[in-house]
Amino acid sequence: MNKFNLIAGLLLAAGAATAQAAVIVDRADVPATANVLDFESYDGQIFDATTFNSGGLSMTADQQFTVGQTIADLGENGIWGAGNHFLSFDYVGGMTLDISFNGQTTKGFAFDYSIYEQDLDGSAFLTARYYDLNNNLLKTTKFIYSPFGADTYDQFQSFGYVSDTANIARVTIAGDGVVLDNLTYAQPVPEPESYAMLLAGLGMLGAVARRRTKRG
Repeated sequence: MNKFNLIAGLLLAAGAATAQAAVIVDRADVPATANVLDFESYDGQIFDATTFNSGGLSMTADQQFTVGQTIADLGENGIWGAGNHFLSFDYVGGMTLDISFNGQTTKGFAFDYSIYEQDLDGSAFLTARYYDLNNNLLKTTKFIYSPFGADTYDQFQSFGYVSDTANIARVTIAGDGVVLDNLTYAQPVPEPESYAMLLAGLGMLGAVARRRTKRG
């Protein structure tokens, strides 16, 4: 098969494949090929009004956060840490972490998390919002669960969202005393304009190749 037709066919097939959008509670439900950012290679780096970049992700926040945190007291949700590295929200009173894919988009994004819980009423919650390249809101998800107990260790929930197409460009996570680990996301792809430019470029290459063939 002609190389140019093969690439164009693969791009069209990828764009045609769709599935029903859904909130997920298992990171394994993120479509393959999935990337996982587990923070194990970081050791307590503090970010305050600065950007953290890793694995094709960029993260900023309206308050301080720590990458590579090793211990966190989550009140009635127990202790997080025990040698495991993770990301922690450091501001008391609630904050928002903004995660972008640097101009690309993904089909699904999920994470392991817990949150500081002062009481046993399960009132603490996390809110995640998913946006497209034009900053249109695709989905808002709010998750609340019963406390694990103050004497527990490294207990967590998994949470995420899979869209019907690869249109998630940015995710925000908001809460008070949130800890995150194992950020899992489908391989980001270029924005649609980039596909159009690629196909146009392939078309030009094909025209040049045909012209050279005729001259030969």
